[in-house]
Amino acid sequence: MKELYRGIVTALSSLLVFTPVIIIGILFNIIYPTYMGIKEKSWKLPFKIYWRLIDGTCATIGNMLYEGFSIRWDEMGNVWGEWLEDSITTEEKTTFGDKGLTISASVGYLEYEKLPMFPRGKTLSKVLNWAFKQRRHAIGSWEKKLAYDKIDAQNLKGSTSNSALDK
Repeated sequence: MKELYRGIVTALSSLLVFTPVIIIGILFNIIYPTYMGIKEKSWKLPFKIYWRLIDGTCATIGNMLYEGFSIRWDEMGNVWGEWLEDSITTEEKTTFGDKGLTISASVGYLEYEKLPMFPRGKTLSKVLNWAFKQRRHAIGSWEKKLAYDKIDAQNLKGSTSNSALDK
């Protein structure tokens, strides 16, 4: 529940802070590229600036959809994925149903821990590898989660080392 509250507060704060920046930026960038083209005596420069703005906007929207919707929707699937667990393994103590984890990471947990999986579970892992064009997508997702947990634990401890090599 605290994640929902944090998400709502952060979203509203973001709208309040960044909406004026974006609106002023849009108005500014209507005139700025033309001014820079005249100043630099380059008829190509305004098009380069407009292209950078269009490309950056499209990339940002794509990232919002990927990270803000697709991955979170996958996490929602994992929360409600008990039936998936029952269809790919006989194990009951898995990460299916846990918040903040993707289905891929939960399948990866089974592989990482070498827990028994039905053939359809192994097929699911292969389909995920194919879909994401990776050799070990599921197990890599679990290992990524473990690495992030380790980084978070180090940050909470307040490591005194200045070098990443010391860790």
